[in-house]
Amino acid sequence: MEPINWLAVILSANLAVAIGFVWYGPLFGGAAMFGRMAGQQVGTRGKGPVSGMLGAILLQALSALMLAHAFARIGAATLAVKPWLYWMQAGGIALAFIGPALFISYARHRLPMREALVDAGFWLVVYLATGTVFWALD
Repeated sequence: MEPINWLAVILSANLAVAIGFVWYGPLFGGAAMFGRMAGQQVGTRGKGPVSGMLGAILLQALSALMLAHAFARIGAATLAVKPWLYWMQAGGIALAFIGPALFISYARHRLPMREALVDAGFWLVVYLATGTVFWALD
């Protein structure tokens, strides 16, 4: 296994939060970013497990770290010959795991399907952006 690209982990975590500001701001009606994940009502402030920017960045860094581990296992030589693996791995996780988990959870809690689509789209964009950061920095 090759070393993990820590710079890419940190940059992609911060990029994900920036994408969240745009995604849940001007693009989709200003929903409180990460508030629903913490069990908070939109527009309220409180101390939840994901409250605060530092918590959001740390949780995003955890996701990026798992992708970094996968890229390190694949290896720089393989990724140099097959650069599409950055997006295939990252997008595949979003499409095959995160999206279905959101849809199942939202259906179970009888939340609007629009919310599931918006959130699943956010995670797909974030994971593809993470793959792009790793590609650009390798």
